[in-house]
Amino acid sequence: MISYLKKNYSWLIIIYFGLIYFLFLSNNPTSDSYSNAFSSITGLELFRPHHLLYSGLGYLIYLPLQSLDIDPIKIFQFVNVLFAMGCFIVFRVIMHRIHSNEKLIASSIVFLGACFGFQRFAIDNECYIIPLFFTLLAINFVQSFLIRNRDYKVILSALTLAIGCLFHQIVIFAWLASFLIFIFNGRRRYILQYFLISLIIPIVYIIVVYYQEGSVGINAIMNFVFHDYKNSNAEMPILSNVILLSAISFFRTFIQVHGYVFEIISLFPLISSLVISIALGFLVYGIIYLFRLKKRQLTVFQERRFVRYCWGMFILYFAFAAFSNGNAEFMVILPFLIILLLVYYFEYLSRALFGLGIFMYVFNLFFALIPMANMKLNSNEEIVNLMIDQPNAVFVLKDKVAVENIYAYKQRKENVGVTFRASEVSQEKFDSWLKENKTIYTDYFEEKDLTSRATIAKSKTNDIKTSNPIINNKNCFYPKYKFTSLVCEKEIWTYIN
Repeated sequence: MISYLKKNYSWLIIIYFGLIYFLFLSNNPTSDSYSNAFSSITGLELFRPHHLLYSGLGYLIYLPLQSLDIDPIKIFQFVNVLFAMGCFIVFRVIMHRIHSNEKLIASSIVFLGACFGFQRFAIDNECYIIPLFFTLLAINFVQSFLIRNRDYKVILSALTLAIGCLFHQIVIFAWLASFLIFIFNGRRRYILQYFLISLIIPIVYIIVVYYQEGSVGINAIMNFVFHDYKNSNAEMPILSNVILLSAISFFRTFIQVHGYVFEIISLFPLISSLVISIALGFLVYGIIYLFRLKKRQLTVFQERRFVRYCWGMFILYFAFAAFSNGNAEFMVILPFLIILLLVYYFEYLSRALFGLGIFMYVFNLFFALIPMANMKLNSNEEIVNLMIDQPNAVFVLKDKVAVENIYAYKQRKENVGVTFRASEVSQEKFDSWLKENKTIYTDYFEEKDLTSRATIAKSKTNDIKTSNPIINNKNCFYPKYKFTSLVCEKEIWTYIN
C-alpha cells in the first residue's frame, strides 16, 4: 500500500483537499444554499426546473439523518465535498490516458483543488459540483470512446450526461459537445443509442410535471422548464455587465476577489502581508516555468478530436456564462478544460501548474476558506433574527431574497410577505403600513456596501425612482440597529412618524 502511494501520491493530494474542504465548510452559506436546504428538509419546492434532482437527493440523504443533532446544511455541504473528491478521481483517470507522469497529474490536481471557483461550491450547498462530477464522467467515457470505439461507451456517456442535466441544466452544453462527437463519427447506431438514452431527460421532466400539476401538456412542460426565464429570475444580458462581470468572474474562478478581502487585510495587516508575499513568490515561480514550456505535437487522430471536443465545451460554457452577465457558477468547469488543453499542447507543465496552484492555495486558504468558515461576512442572519422578534414589522431590504431564504430555512416555513425591495414599495403600500401601525425597517440608507458582484451588476429589479416612498421619506428614518460583520457595520433604519 505504501509503495503504491509513493508511486501514485496524487491520491494523497485528493484526500488532503477533501479534508481541507471538510474542515472549512462554509459558515456563510449563499442564498441559494439556504433555499436548497429548505427544500431538502421540508420537501417543499423539491423539484426546481434548473436543478431538478438536487434538492430531491438532499431530501433522501437527510431522511435517515434528521434525528441527528447536526445542522442540516452541513450534511448537504459534506455531500458536495465527497462529490468534489469524486471530480478529482475521475479527472485523474482522464489524465492517466493522456500522460502517465504522476508529477504532472499531482500538480494538476493541486491547481484544480486550489481554484476558488471550485472551492466555493465544494464547501457549500450549491448545485454545481454534482453536475460537474457527471460531466467529467462523460468526458472520461468520450475520451475512452475516441481511443477505442465501443457501444457501451456511447451509452455510458449519454447516461451520465442525462443524470448531470437532471442535476443542472447547464450540463446541456457538455451533452451537445458529446453529441457532435458521435455525429461526426458517422455511425448511425451511435447516434441512435445516444439519443435514446438521452430521452431520460424529457421523460423525468414529464413525470415531475405530472406529479406537480396532475396533468401533462406541452405548455405545462415548457412553462416548467423555462420557469426562471419567464419569471425574470434570469435576466437578459447587459453589455457593460457582460464585459466587466465576465472578466471578474473568470478571475474569481481562480482566486477570491471580494470587498471583504480588503477588510481582512486592514484587520490583519502583518499576517496578510506575509500571506500575500508567500503567494506572490509561488506565482513568480509558476510564471517562470510557464515560459519554459515546450510545445507538444498532436500526432494521434483521437488526440486532435478530443482537443476539439474540449475547445467546443470551453467556448460553450464561457459564452453562456458571459450571456448570463458573467455568471461564475457556469465557469466552474473551465479550469478542468484548461488543464486538459494545456496538457495536450505543452510538455513540462508540472512545475508551472504546481507554482500557480500553490499561489492560489495560499491566497484562497487565508482570504477565502478560513474567513468563509470562521467569520460572519454579512449580517443577513441577524436581520432574520430581528424579523422573528418583530412579527408586526416589515423589512425593505437590498438583499431581500437572501434574507427570505435564511428565514425559510430557520423557521421551516416560507416568509409570509414581510420583506420587500424598495422598488416593490408603492405609495399606497407605504401608506397602508402606516395606517396599520407597522414598524418599517430598511437597510437602504447604510453608508456603504462591500464591493461584490451584486453591487457592481446593474439589475433592473433594483432600480429605484426618486419618487419612491422609502427614498422620499428618508428624513423620517433613523438608525436603529447596527450589526457587525468583520469590521463593517450594517445599519438598519426604522421609520419614526
